[in-house]
Amino acid sequence: MVVEKVSTPKNGRPRAVTLDAILDAATEIADDRGLDAVTFRVVADRLDVSPMAVHRTTGGIDALQHALVSRIVGEVTRSVDWPEDWRGVVRLFADTLHDLLMRHPVILEAHRRASLVGPGADDVALRVVAALQTAGLDEEAAVYAYGALHDFVTGHVAIRLGRGDPEQLRFPSERRAMSVFADHHDYDRRFAYGLDLVIGGIAAAAAAAAAAAAAAAAAPVSHEEQR
Repeated sequence: MVVEKVSTPKNGRPRAVTLDAILDAATEIADDRGLDAVTFRVVADRLDVSPMAVHRTTGGIDALQHALVSRIVGEVTRSVDWPEDWRGVVRLFADTLHDLLMRHPVILEAHRRASLVGPGADDVALRVVAALQTAGLDEEAAVYAYGALHDFVTGHVAIRLGRGDPEQLRFPSERRAMSVFADHHDYDRRFAYGLDLVIGGIAAAAAAAAAAAAAAAAAPVSHEEQR
């Protein structure tokens, strides 16, 4: 059997590299320095290969950036074990999205530019909306409730990543003493408390919708409606 050797250019760098290796390196670069820092040259230097090797394997910089986002999102969506009750679905979605964005800031950056893509990404949104409908919301209300939940999570993470931990150390002492967060500031508790409020609001909206529907059903029928 003849084994073909991988040729190398004059600079000694290999001409071939796997897509997984490229995506691993690109993800680290993007999380540390942002999506625009992911270039053929930067990735190639990280892997000690030629920029052309990266180009040949990925098919282009847009394809590379798309692939790294898709792989991260896909790995997370495939690992979710969804509960049966709507509150559990909502809480798990929020916690999972929060952890994903904190672990991979590049996903938040990519989401600012366009909707997230990846295996199962749309299925997750549809599952959460369906769960909200089982809570008693109609389709329109469930979609907007999902949007409010999603915005809460991404907004919280964006503030946290932008300000860092702990936020209070950046305040002048006199400003810190006047802040409402002087004695009560913990990002994890802020997130947990806010999520409880969102879930409570959803439950209240569903209860109000059920009460309105029950009242409408119990209302006496007018003579005009009977005709």
